[in-house]
Amino acid sequence: YLFVIVSYLIGVFIFATIVGQVGNVINNKNASRQEFERLLDGAKLYMSTHNVPHDLQKRVQRWYDYVWSRLNGADINSLGLLPDKLKTELAIHVNLETLKKVTIFQECQPEFLHDLVLKMKAYIFTPGDLICRRGEVAREMFIVADGLVEIISESGTVLKQMGAGDFFGEIGILNLDGGINRRSADVRSLGYSELFVLSREDVLGALKDHPDAEVLLS
Repeated sequence: YLFVIVSYLIGVFIFATIVGQVGNVINNKNASRQEFERLLDGAKLYMSTHNVPHDLQKRVQRWYDYVWSRLNGADINSLGLLPDKLKTELAIHVNLETLKKVTIFQECQPEFLHDLVLKMKAYIFTPGDLICRRGEVAREMFIVADGLVEIISESGTVLKQMGAGDFFGEIGILNLDGGINRRSADVRSLGYSELFVLSREDVLGALKDHPDAEVLLS
């Protein structure tokens, strides 16, 4: 009889522990959502105070909604608390495979790619945003992480669509001798898209530590 009671109490304790853990997960997610809502409310107040056109306000709100869906409920500030070493390891783990898909980097040494990964910056574009304009000076390249983009000719014809893993604008970083290259076409975001951007200055900075890679990029 005593064994039955003890077993029952242990079972109740384990169940309560599990329920408590589930409750913590829900509470953490709710707290993250509340923080997100706070940021969104701040943006709404700012736009209202400055009489921002309604259409632009809706675009901003849709951008916040898209960012939330991409984060999938994760804590939007958690990564900023990580020490530099962990942030470095995380960036390499998440983004290195994407960079390896870029043809011009496939023969480069891992150490050079690691340096480039740490220099990559992520940007989110809204539907219809022009990412590049024909004729502008090319100073960076882009890697599509999520969504679709369109390459558009001077006449307005869609020449090509690009998706996750595709890249464009590499002309902006391949001219390493200091010459000027210009974009040959417009690039527009089709829906929401997330792109990694790597500037010519970033590549040149990495090449100082990895001069052998310059031969592969020339």
